[in-house]
Amino acid sequence: MLACSHLVLASADVPRIAAFFRAAFDLPPRFENAQFAEFVLPSRFRIAFFLPVGGSALLFRAAAPRDGGAIGVTVADVDACHGRITALAGQHAIELSGPPKDHPWGERSFLLTDPDGNRWEVAQSPSPDGMLRDR
Repeated sequence: MLACSHLVLASADVPRIAAFFRAAFDLPPRFENAQFAEFVLPSRFRIAFFLPVGGSALLFRAAAPRDGGAIGVTVADVDACHGRITALAGQHAIELSGPPKDHPWGERSFLLTDPDGNRWEVAQSPSPDGMLRDR
């Protein structure tokens, strides 16, 4: 395997999750319509949300359980991101683990459950490229 290039998540309401993702991470979608929205990070990693219809509805369920893992993303300023997301709590059904906390390996992070139930770890890394340094 060379790299992880993209993440695709099923959603019953693509416009809603795209609006939340745009506001939470201050990132405009590269493409967006009622059935598909794609966000491209500066690293070129793509995060997409789609409405399962047709053949994809046989393989993906928008209402599937999502509590078995978390998606990790790195931001430049985890405290500012936490503040932005906290301000969205009245407009979107989300859960936050609390304020960002420091970890012994150098990252600072908090956990977020988005309106679709996806779990995210939002972190700030001490390295310039946002990736975890070798320990």
